[in-house]
Amino acid sequence: MPGAISNDAATPAPAERVCGIYHITHPRSASNLFQNMMGRQPGFQYSSYKLFGAGFGALTQLQRGPLGEWPKEDRERLFGLFEAGFEGMQEEVEGAVRSGKKLFMKEHAVFLSAADKLLGRIYNNDNVAPLVVHERGVAPNKSSHTNPTSLPDSFLLKFQPIFQIRHPVLMFPSLVRAQMDVKVAGRPCDSICQVMLQLRDSRTLYDWYAAKTANTGIIPRVIDADDVMNDAASMRKLCLETGLNPDAIVYEWEERVVEDPMQARFLSTLAKSKGILKGLDAKGKSVEGEMEKWAKEFGREDAEELARLVERAMGDYEYLYGKRTVAEETE
Repeated sequence: MPGAISNDAATPAPAERVCGIYHITHPRSASNLFQNMMGRQPGFQYSSYKLFGAGFGALTQLQRGPLGEWPKEDRERLFGLFEAGFEGMQEEVEGAVRSGKKLFMKEHAVFLSAADKLLGRIYNNDNVAPLVVHERGVAPNKSSHTNPTSLPDSFLLKFQPIFQIRHPVLMFPSLVRAQMDVKVAGRPCDSICQVMLQLRDSRTLYDWYAAKTANTGIIPRVIDADDVMNDAASMRKLCLETGLNPDAIVYEWEERVVEDPMQARFLSTLAKSKGILKGLDAKGKSVEGEMEKWAKEFGREDAEELARLVERAMGDYEYLYGKRTVAEETE
């Protein structure tokens, strides 16, 4: 079997009493590849991007100015998208429980923050009351919000988190290209890129989960895109750590046609593949080695800003990389 580990029994068991997996990702982190590979897990149903509409709506309106200066109805409409997404997530959880299954849920880390947090990263003195949401059946005075997202603690602690990362030297320019192609943003200096091109959201949420481990038994796990593509043993170990079935990992699939233009762009590589494509990892890549390519592609000024954003994110990437699941023994 691919990636068999010599002693599976030595791998720490997953947390008990969780209702599923929370796959917390970043755009262009090869997260769709991971989803493909984990798409046939027995006993799971799948959910993704319930908060995308709220996050995308906020990010594409960053230029409007501080949220506190928006008309009340516009602000409430944007908050309503997040609230509706959260309602949908709770429905998915309850539906999975009724069906006797667990939920495999995916979201980009940045979209776990509502509009007040996202716009607040650009407008530091934005005077607006934060959006606070509560789980169904939980009284507001019993609802804790100590985590860095806009979701309640109790909801996040229903899941075993898997954080997926990728080297920023590949991930960030890939996102810039994709955003340019779908006319979402044009340059690394644009506000949307300033908010998106970071790994701080993943790191702070990872640290929050880790600080709760002693009380919850939930150990946050990290997988790097290079290991998803190249290290079957580490993928197997991740499954054993998180309650997934390592023997159900999918390594081959059929090409598919994606009708939605935006989805088609972001799924372009995966949709045309029949399995894991080699040569897409970060081995040997560096800002210095990529700089001239970026300058030719984006122009010198944008290449320098892209390099700055990559360097800014490297501390968080290296921190999370050091926490990643990696198999010590393979056969």
